[in-house]
Amino acid sequence: MRNRPILVIDDDPQSRELVSAILGEADFEVLSAPDGASGIELARTARPAVIILDMMMPGIDGINTLQTLKRDPVLRDIPVVTITASSDLTYAEKAFRAGALFFLPKPFRAASLLRVVELAAERAEKDIPMQRRRRHPRHPSEISVWCFVRGDAGTTRGVVGHTGNVSLGGLSVLLPETLAPGTALRLGLGLPQGPITARGTVVWHDPQPRGGERFHHGVRLLGFAEDEGLSQYRRYLRQIAAPAAQSG
Repeated sequence: MRNRPILVIDDDPQSRELVSAILGEADFEVLSAPDGASGIELARTARPAVIILDMMMPGIDGINTLQTLKRDPVLRDIPVVTITASSDLTYAEKAFRAGALFFLPKPFRAASLLRVVELAAERAEKDIPMQRRRRHPRHPSEISVWCFVRGDAGTTRGVVGHTGNVSLGGLSVLLPETLAPGTALRLGLGLPQGPITARGTVVWHDPQPRGGERFHHGVRLLGFAEDEGLSQYRRYLRQIAAPAAQSG
């Protein structure tokens, strides 16, 4: 996919220069635009492999730009990585609801940016002949999960359950109580190689309990506490996907 450019849409020239420098060192061709309107037009012309989009811009902000991209029949399948310097966690939820593939808070490390861009580019390459296939393959897997929910007055409580299936983008989780859609979570995932910590948000839940009085939830993964956590999780997905591919 490095024969197709990466497009950066950001009103901050220093941020554009930093992202361009990081990706340029990795041999990506980088194009940039200072606002949403010009970024959309450049995307139509250049057909980038991935779009990196800042959320906080004057005029057409990041969410409106993202919504416009996803409504466009030519541009809607281009993976979008959203970035923001805001500490407001609702930006992540809004971005994913509008169709973003990844979300990175500023400041980010070069390694983190490269990982998500490479993942997005890989997804774009795989999806060229099958644009309507599910964004991330799901794999049945039962691992322990600890959901830490922030309560009133800064308190945090833990809800322990297990996964039903896992994917790069999210989890199916069974818990002993229901958590409302939009609930922000700090997650502990009990992988066989050792636990990792991630951030997530509840996107849906089934109000009817399953066996053992557990309720089914869909959780979108927003990121990992450590860069190594993403690597461990990807290795785990490959491990559990391999037997299924061999048996198929």
